[in-house]
Amino acid sequence: MTNAIFKRFLLPALLLVLITSFFAPHSAEAAITGNNSPNTASSMGYWKYSRPDTTILPEGENEAYYQFTINKGERVYVRSSYNKQYTGMKIEVYNSKNSRTGSEVINPDSITPFIFANTGEVTSTSETYFVKVTRGTYTGNMYFTVSIQDRIKSGNGTFNFTGTATNLGNSSLNFLGVDSSVITMDLTNNSTVPKRAVVKSISTTSTQSPNQGNVTHKLMASESNIWYTSLVSSATSGSYRISLEDELKVAQKWSFKYNAKATARSTMSNVKADIRYEYDVTDGF
Repeated sequence: MTNAIFKRFLLPALLLVLITSFFAPHSAEAAITGNNSPNTASSMGYWKYSRPDTTILPEGENEAYYQFTINKGERVYVRSSYNKQYTGMKIEVYNSKNSRTGSEVINPDSITPFIFANTGEVTSTSETYFVKVTRGTYTGNMYFTVSIQDRIKSGNGTFNFTGTATNLGNSSLNFLGVDSSVITMDLTNNSTVPKRAVVKSISTTSTQSPNQGNVTHKLMASESNIWYTSLVSSATSGSYRISLEDELKVAQKWSFKYNAKATARSTMSNVKADIRYEYDVTDGF
C-alpha cells in the first residue's frame, strides 16, 4: 500500500521536473561573461555550429569579444541583439586582413532590433575571425546575444514579358533564319525580387502560333546588351548559358525575340522567364 502511494506521487513529480528543465531559460550562470579582451574571447567554433547564448557585459566593462572559424567561399554576417537603451552600441568583425563595423540599428521599432557586420572575403581554406561588441553610452549591465548567420540565400520567380513577338517568316530562305520583333519585361522595380539578386540560371517558355520547328529563343539583359541564344531549338522553351559568373542582376530590363527558319509568318505570346537567383540578405537591411 505504501509503495503504491509512493509511486502515485513520484511519477507526477518526475514529470514536473523534466518539463520545467526543458522549458527553463538559460540561467545567468550559463551566460557568456568575462570575455572582455581578445585573449579571453568566447570561442564560437565553426560558425555553422555556433550557439547564440546570452552575454552579460557588466557595468564598467566596455567590450565583449568572440572568435569563430569560417571556410573559403562562405559569406556570413554577425549580429547582436539590441535594446533601445543601448545608444552607441556597435559591433566589429575583423581578422588580420580586414575589418567591418556596424552600428546602424536594424528593425528599431520591432521586438527584435539588432546591429550587424559582415565578414570579408575568405581566401584561404579556413580563417579565424574575431567579433568585438562595444557598449556605447549605456552604463549598467548589458544583456545581448551574438549570432552568426549565412548571408547568401537562393530564390526563384517566374516573370511575364509584355506583348506578342511577331516573325514575318523566312521568305528569303536564309539559312540563319529570321528574327522576330522584340518584346520586353522590366524588373527594375519589381518588389518580389530581392535587392541586388544575381541570376544563377534562366529559361524561357512561350506559345507559338502556328507551332513551327527550327525555332530558337533569344534573350538580352539591358546592362550587358548581349543577345544570348537558347541552347536547344524549341518553339515552346529555351535555356541559356547564363550563370553567376555573368553577374547579371535580376532587377533590370530584359528583352526577348525568337528566330525562325520556317517561311510562314508566326507569333509568340505568353512568354515567361523562369529565373533562379542568389542574393545577399544584408543588402536588404
